[in-house]
Amino acid sequence: MTNAKLSSTWVVKNEKNYVYEKILHYIEKKRMVIVEKNQSSITAKQGSPLISRLLGTFLTPAIYLPKKTIIQLEELERGTRIKVNIREDIGLSVNTNLEYKYKNFFNVWLDDFKNHLIEL
Repeated sequence: MTNAKLSSTWVVKNEKNYVYEKILHYIEKKRMVIVEKNQSSITAKQGSPLISRLLGTFLTPAIYLPKKTIIQLEELERGTRIKVNIREDIGLSVNTNLEYKYKNFFNVWLDDFKNHLIEL
């Protein structure tokens, strides 16, 4: 039993304020709830422990599985460094099938997030 998580770091050419606004727009678009935000990081949650327990993790769609995302921003001389950590927040140990479900969701979410930041 393990915990599902995914981390990634990359640099974009845009300035920090622009990237920050794009991230807030993405979080709103994905219907995530902002738990905490400041100028250098944003923490957001998505999913429902109640739905996961009522339906069981096997039947619960990945979008409704509880997850937590921490996005950290660092302004560089030529751009902004983005560090993303997304992990399960179900409060249980995760079996192999559930870990696979989470990791697939995390990979798609991260690709979509990167593509959103590239868009003008």
